[in-house]
Amino acid sequence: MIIASLLTAASLLLQPEAENLTGRVEAFDGVVVDYDERSVEVAGFMPVDVSHEETPDVWIELIAEAHGVRDFEALISLETEARNVHAALLMLGLEPGSPGRIDVDHSKEDSPLTRVDPTGPELSVRIRFERDGTMVTEDPTTWVHDPETGQVFSDLKPRFFFGGSSFRTFEGEEWYMARVEGTVVGLCTFGTIDGGTEIVGCTPVLSPHSDMGDPVWYTINELVPAYGTELTLVLTVVEEDTGEEAGVSEERGE
Repeated sequence: MIIASLLTAASLLLQPEAENLTGRVEAFDGVVVDYDERSVEVAGFMPVDVSHEETPDVWIELIAEAHGVRDFEALISLETEARNVHAALLMLGLEPGSPGRIDVDHSKEDSPLTRVDPTGPELSVRIRFERDGTMVTEDPTTWVHDPETGQVFSDLKPRFFFGGSSFRTFEGEEWYMARVEGTVVGLCTFGTIDGGTEIVGCTPVLSPHSDMGDPVWYTINELVPAYGTELTLVLTVVEEDTGEEAGVSEERGE
């Protein structure tokens, strides 16, 4: 309840003022809110090592993780708490929508998968870092591919939405699921019928489980920064209103 109350208070107190604010503010250690650019910048580092001889191929399921929970399968490990990213987005005046999820009825054989898109304000997701002595800003969805087909994740035209993660109660205590799962910006979708987990969710909604029939995504090693490289996650509001609503689709699992 404490985290939920804090996030609700931040939403109520900060959103009405966001339109009139300018400049850059370090809202939390390593988290900068840029009111002019309508963006949130979060310090982090590259957590996976694609140069290791024994494990050169790294399976990627997230763009950004926190708390070290999923640092073995993410493109940036953030040096802040997941809730701080959520709060910083609220400071821009954004209202979170709902996280994405994949529902499946395990009681039935070959039951359909129901994929629910995340909703909320659309965000651009980029990573800024120094490459060969020059500061660059790149799209991390161009760093991963399906080695079986050669398809790069960016070919799917992914879109990202501030869904806001969800809360679940375990043994009488309420937990913010992005904190529990370490899921800040998804590539795959970890949510289930019990609730979503990513603060920023991705479409198309793809499962991280190989038995669901979706592609398995690996790093493109020549593009991924070296292990330990200082990175900055940049989440920028996409101002264009497409008028499209999040969709729900069903398909047969394999």
